[in-house]
Amino acid sequence: MKKNTFIFAAFLLVATWCHAQGVDGTEKERSDRSWPFTSYPFWIDAVTNQPEGYSADDNGDVEISTPEGLAWLPSVVNGLNGCSPNDFNGHTIRLAGDINLEAIAKLRFTPIGTQEHPFRGVFDGGGHTIDGLYIGCNADGNDDEDPNFDFGLFGYIRNATVKDITLNSGVLTVNLMSVIPLLKDHYVGGVVGFADSLSVVDGCINKMRMGINGDGTTLGGIVGMNRNSIVRNCAYVFGEDAMNICEKGGGVVYMNLSEGGYANAEVSNCFWYGYIVEMVGGGYALGGVACFNETDPKSQTGGYKAVVRNCFAESISLIRATYGGSIIGQNMEGCVVENCYGHIWNNYEYAGLFGLTLGDVAQCAEFLPTGPCQLETSVMVGSTSTDVMVDALNAWVDMQEDPSIYKHWVSVYEPYNIPMFEDGIEAVDESNESVALSSVYPNPGKDVFNIRTALPNAYVEVYDSNGKLIHNQALTGNVTAIDATDWVEGVYVWKVIVDGKEAEVGKWIKE
Repeated sequence: MKKNTFIFAAFLLVATWCHAQGVDGTEKERSDRSWPFTSYPFWIDAVTNQPEGYSADDNGDVEISTPEGLAWLPSVVNGLNGCSPNDFNGHTIRLAGDINLEAIAKLRFTPIGTQEHPFRGVFDGGGHTIDGLYIGCNADGNDDEDPNFDFGLFGYIRNATVKDITLNSGVLTVNLMSVIPLLKDHYVGGVVGFADSLSVVDGCINKMRMGINGDGTTLGGIVGMNRNSIVRNCAYVFGEDAMNICEKGGGVVYMNLSEGGYANAEVSNCFWYGYIVEMVGGGYALGGVACFNETDPKSQTGGYKAVVRNCFAESISLIRATYGGSIIGQNMEGCVVENCYGHIWNNYEYAGLFGLTLGDVAQCAEFLPTGPCQLETSVMVGSTSTDVMVDALNAWVDMQEDPSIYKHWVSVYEPYNIPMFEDGIEAVDESNESVALSSVYPNPGKDVFNIRTALPNAYVEVYDSNGKLIHNQALTGNVTAIDATDWVEGVYVWKVIVDGKEAEVGKWIKE
């Protein structure tokens, strides 16, 4: 791969336009509308020799303590800057502290590991954060651009472990408008583009802003392709901005695939909270946890499967796709989804829990992000019967053979009203003003329309199916009850207005 592969282009303006639109196409205010990284130089050109902050011991293990030290790692693994490729098989790389790549300079990062030179070791983030991680590619067919690369902090890992790291800020964006045939079998994910062959991605949080553009393109919040590998205790959470997707994407993984008949593929104890903003016209398949959950015939014959367990997803935008699901876009034959929960408050008539399901589904339910996150129906998790999502999530953890490898959950009532990992409440950025959430319940309902919002100085407008304004009033306190007794049955659009501008929008169904 040539070092000048990663070049941003004008497509970012398209992605920005798509994100700046509300779920019904109206413009929404955002704290930062731009993708301003089109001219940043590359770390691999700035760090061409082993720097301070990259320290290898006599056993071949490495400690990284500086931005330059982290920026040197792609050269070592990928065989750049005169290095012989080192896959770190049997060795560990540890972060000694938080890394702020932007503190030194605004430079673009080369993903660690390629399919030709995979990463095969252990990367232990130690619970630290990485800020200012900028990754991008604009492959528009020019001779000097090669899109045959997996994108993420790690591009391609094989029988490796990546754990305990938070991508706290940054941008990952890929434009592949005119070279899609060249991208076959290459994937994009926030933490790992392609996790292959018994890899483990564990305890990773992604808060980067991400976008991908081009027919057939794919994106995963944590992992792009999870083949015969495990993703657990991970989350994509709404930090700086949104996930902009052209056609296919998943909040945690793009594809969870058991293939070849030798291992399960597993996504467990994960969550997604945020926007998936598809390009104009809608996507093909979008899923809050995974876009595709798939098991090939050889794995089915051998008793292996793709499994998604004990996860939840909350979409704070419409999931508009041919196969759109709050939990899974497509759950295929021979696959399992169990103990998973989705919030579809503004996706009625657009998406349910699943876009398509041909596999097994057990103990999955809708939840409302109010109070303790009430499930629409009670579920039985082991010996525990509950209609409270955090209790259901923890009951599943407690019944595992080794509960210690899974994170427990706690309820967070304000301002998010979703469970968070017990050791990672900080994963959602409380300083981000655009995280405010509004919802209505019960939905569908009959005589009472309750609207809950964390937005200050707000009022609500309600429109009937003909677009006529039928009700408006100020929102006082945390929950406002509206009398809908005299309203006819049907679908109503509600809008929360702050300072004369539309801040949130959704649908309510009267039965």
